[in-house]
Formats: sequence, structure tokens, C-alpha cells
Amino acid sequence: MSRPQNRRVGKPKNEKPKKKVKEPETFDDFLAEGITFEEQGERYKEGDRAQRNYERAADMYSKAHSLNEQDADCLYNWGRVLYILVGFYPAHTEPEEKLKKLDQAIEKFRGALTLAANKTDAQFNLAQALHLRSEILQDTTEVDNSYMQSAMALQEAITLFEAVYDLQEKEFNDQNTNESEHQQEQNHDHDHHDHEHKHEKEEKDDPATISSSSEYTTVTEVEPTTAYSLIDTLLSMADTMTTMASMLASYQSSVDLFSKSRSKLGIAEKWLAGTSEDSKEHTQARIQINLKEAQNFSAQAERSFLASKTIDHELFQQAIGRLDAIIEQLDSRHVEAMCDRGDVLGTYAELLTKQEGNKPTTDVWHYYAQADKSLKVALQIENKNLNILNKLGDLSIARARLDLPVAKRNRAQLLKNAEFYFKQAVDTDRQVLTSGYVGWAYSTWALEVWAQVPDKKKAAEKIIKLWLTRGGSAEMFGDITEDVEILDSEFIEWVNETFFESEESSSSYEE
Repeated sequence: MSRPQNRRVGKPKNEKPKKKVKEPETFDDFLAEGITFEEQGERYKEGDRAQRNYERAADMYSKAHSLNEQDADCLYNWGRVLYILVGFYPAHTEPEEKLKKLDQAIEKFRGALTLAANKTDAQFNLAQALHLRSEILQDTTEVDNSYMQSAMALQEAITLFEAVYDLQEKEFNDQNTNESEHQQEQNHDHDHHDHEHKHEKEEKDDPATISSSSEYTTVTEVEPTTAYSLIDTLLSMADTMTTMASMLASYQSSVDLFSKSRSKLGIAEKWLAGTSEDSKEHTQARIQINLKEAQNFSAQAERSFLASKTIDHELFQQAIGRLDAIIEQLDSRHVEAMCDRGDVLGTYAELLTKQEGNKPTTDVWHYYAQADKSLKVALQIENKNLNILNKLGDLSIARARLDLPVAKRNRAQLLKNAEFYFKQAVDTDRQVLTSGYVGWAYSTWALEVWAQVPDKKKAAEKIIKLWLTRGGSAEMFGDITEDVEILDSEFIEWVNETFFESEESSSSYEE
């Protein structure tokens, strides 16, 4: 999930300190309470306590809004908290439920922009929310015209990011011009020192930073635009363009958009070059640029293969190189880079086996082995990460299926590895029905069918029965088989014949 911009706005401005009341009553009270709860949520970062504080913040912003519907800052804060809450849904949450909460956030951001059209923080977060909406829509079949809605959301997000960047760049240049002019005036006349202090005092009460009505007064915290603000916007813009490029039906159009995405990352590189290399912010920005470049190269490589059925090795190597640079030079424990590296290497190996006229070679085994190694290191750092566990299970099965002597020699062990990873995923979160259980049953079944380990089909049958009692169904199994290419057709047929050949057999497991 993309992160929201971290700026809260709309702190109440009181000319005199007020005694703390037991319960909030006014717009200012509710807004202040909302900010307090939001700050507490940020301190906890994750978990139930963080979620509860964000939920309380949303409730406070809602009540503040009911007292003053014309405050753009309140709407922005409310939307931002709702967007954050989408990230707290558990992995097994249906996409439609996530969309409901996300659409509420989008509504609040749009409301804030109706009141303040050039509010860049609201524009930025609306664009992030629209990108996320596009990704969620791609995961559901329950929404009409989901593909078209997804593409429209991405296009609007790109337009918003471009508008935000233009405004930020102008603000940044204006700031630098003003600073330069102030410096020249100081050098020219020492007496300007007194005038400057007076100017600073006036600036604090500048009406441009205050939104007020006869009854309510709030102050917007105006943070200066920095090189890192510009880089952040460019990264988000490039990421959205990469997602859009992967969706385009026209191959040439997709190539053009991939290239445009990389040009935005090139501009981010130029901004980064003007910052101090010794700062933590510089390192984090460098990592993020590398991640986005790797995602771009890998996505274009996959799109190229879809169009030509041949592999663009250079694109894959570029992606791997960007990720290697993160792990070897910037952060040896960067889990996201390790997982992305595993994904890229795994996809590279998979496409090598699919390439027309190309049988699996030792190169395929090598790339799969490297992917496996990268994901295992990531798992050592985050041993309860469901995504990593399921990826390692999928990877072990993919290696076991290869028609290579080395794969045949290691087939039983690879399937046992897959069985272990999928079971670990189930034990980590038993409520997730769309991944671990079926993979666990599949690898167990394969141990008997592919590696002649006795009684494993009976064990697989017990796993499927367990999955059904916890909410699995024929419809869900059908959706999983459509999404997961690695499942063997013989296994799919076995499950359907054993459990779903009649309505009576499937309904008996739902009781």
C-alpha cells in the first residue's frame, strides 16, 4: 500500500490557552482531539493500539466536520486517517470491503479539494488513494467494469501527481529566490536585520496561512517544499505510470509510458544529486529510486515477453542490478528489496522455461536458486511474513516441476520444503483462505503423485476438508486456480472430483 503524505493540518488556534474540558464540544475541540489520536496512532505505528487510535481520530474529525463543513483541513485529515485504516485490514479481507473504506477516503480528499483547489497535500493523497483503488480493483471480479475503472483511476492519479509536482516545483523555486533576495539585502544593508525580525512576526499571523469564519479559526502548518518533497512526488508518479503501462493493450503505448516513468525517476536523480549524501533522507531516497527503477524494468520485461514471446535479458539484468545495489551498498537488511529481487529472479526463470523453443536449462535452476536464497534471507528477518512464506512455497514447487536432472534428484525435498512453508503460512494466520491451505494440500498431494511418498494424498484430503470447514468453497477454489498458474491440472481435477462433484458434498463441509 502506498504511504500517505505525513502532514497533518488544521491545528486549532486559540488566542488564549483554554482549560482542558472532559469532553470535546466545539469544532476546535474535536479537531484537536482528532490530531492527538492520530499522533498516538503514529507512535504505535501498527497493531491494535495504532488502529484504535486512528479509528478514534476518524470519529473526532467526523464530529468536527459536522460542526464546520467548510474547513478543508478537517476533511483532508479525515480522509488521510481513513486511507491509513485501509492498511489495517487483515490479509483475508475481501477487496470489496477495502474499496468501501478507501472510497470514503477518496470522497473526503475530493471534498477538501472542492474547498481548496490547489491543496497539494490533498491532491497527493487523493492520487495515492486512486492508485491503490486501481490495484484493489484488479484483485476483484465482483465489481462491474473493474478494468475500466482501474485504468481511469490510474489516469486521474497521474494527472494529479503532475499537477502536484508543478505546484511544488514553483514553490521550491520561489523559496530559493526569496532566500537569495534576503541574503542580498542583508549583505547590502545591515539595518535590514531589524526589518527581518518584524517580517517574521508578521508572517506568523499571515492571513494566507489561516482559514477562518466568524465562529471557527484554524491554522494550517505550511511546511517548506524540499528536494525530498519533489522526489517523493516523482517516485509516486513514476510508480503509477509503471502500473498503467503494464495494463495498456497497445505494446508501443506501454513502452512509451514505461520510458516516461523512467524519465520521472531521472528527474528525481537530479534532485537527489543536490542533497547531502551523508543524510539518512538521502539514503532512503536512493533506495526508493532503485526500487522503482527495478519495478519498472521488471514490469517492462514481462510486458515485452507477453508481446513477443521472447525475453529481454537486458531489462531483467537492469532490474536485478538495481536491487543488488540496495542490498550490497545501502541496506543489507532491506526486506522489500530482497523480496523484489526474489520476485524478479523467479519471474525471469519462469519466462525462460516458457520461451518458445527453449527447454529448461541449468540457468533456470540457477535463477530459481538465487530467488529462493533471497527470499530465505528476508524470511530470517520477518519470519511471520505471509507473503514471503507463500512465495517460498510457490518457488519450491516451481523448482520441483522442472524437467532437469538436478530437479528430479531434489524433487522430494523441494516438495517437503513447499509443504513446510505453506503450513507455516496457515499456522501464522488461519483465517487467510486464499493461499496457504491450497498450497499446503497441493505440495502434500504432489509428494505422493510426483515423489511416490505413501499416504500423502490422504493427508492432502484432510487439509482440503479443514479448509472447507473454515470457509473454503468450490467458488473460492475456482478463483484460486485461475489466479495461480503453478497448480497442476491433475491436482485441480482431483480436488474437484473428490470434493465438488455434487452440491451435497461441498455443502456438507460448510456445516
